Amino acid sequence: MEREVPDYILDEEKRIQRRKAHQRRNFLKKSFAWLMGLMASIAYLKFEANWLEVTRKKVLLPKLKNKNPVRLLHLSDLHFSSKVSLQEIEIAMREGFALNPDACLITGDFITDQQTDQKMQDFGKLLAKFAGTVPTFASLGNHDGGEWAGTRGGYMDSNKVQIMLKNAGIKLLDNQRESIYLKGNALTITGVGDLWSNTCLPKKCLPKRSNRNISIPSILLCHNPDSKELLAPYQWDLMLCGHTHGGQFKVPFFNWTPFAPVRDHSMVEGLHSWKGRQIHITRGVGNIWGLRFNCRPEVSLLELVSA
Repeated sequence: MEREVPDYILDEEKRIQRRKAHQRRNFLKKSFAWLMGLMASIAYLKFEANWLEVTRKKVLLPKLKNKNPVRLLHLSDLHFSSKVSLQEIEIAMREGFALNPDACLITGDFITDQQTDQKMQDFGKLLAKFAGTVPTFASLGNHDGGEWAGTRGGYMDSNKVQIMLKNAGIKLLDNQRESIYLKGNALTITGVGDLWSNTCLPKKCLPKRSNRNISIPSILLCHNPDSKELLAPYQWDLMLCGHTHGGQFKVPFFNWTPFAPVRDHSMVEGLHSWKGRQIHITRGVGNIWGLRFNCRPEVSLLELVSA
């Protein structure tokens, strides 16, 4: 009996079916590879968020009278939250204080959002274990409460953070100035409020810059490095900042930081000279989303030396 359908038509249908099956297999393979790549990328981003780096930098301050270096531990952006645990913060604090600093300076963003009273107490107890060993000073960041934080899930004011810092034995400098002696050197340490919170008020705590020689080195704590333009007319020698997280996501090779929350992307991390002064920006300890890429969390030891 003759076949009703010619062989060449059946063969073509088989070829079409084989091609479709091959395309489905390729699609599934590519989808699986893409999914595995995505999962590996997310796993690495989470890994890097906890891959702490300890950095050491020398800072020349000609005004230092004593030749003994002054060692400052610069911490920032602890960001206690559901993404950054107290255990992770404790590891960073332990690493930093193991460097035997003469003082510790923390430049804001202790929290990310609102916390329970019990969690704030636990946080304060953790900080107190370290702050009691050396003089410890702090300024506030945009997440610590105020105009900016209140509209983004945070506190409308910084009272809870201020109470926590006081109980931890940390001296908060909120548009205030303090004089201290370290290693036989007189220093002034000033802390200003946060730029985004509209509480950066240098006229309340800093003298105007003038031609007259001020012999005592001045260290300035300021969360956001973009504040430098506002602070330019005032007297300070070294400004310590955080806020940027090193960009949070930095494109390799190009050092492009599209997500850095600053206007000036030339200053996202590290030590910089600026208008006869110096600015140090640490990448900070914590993060917002539990992710980092090409900008590891950082604990910074600054060794101030005379010229």
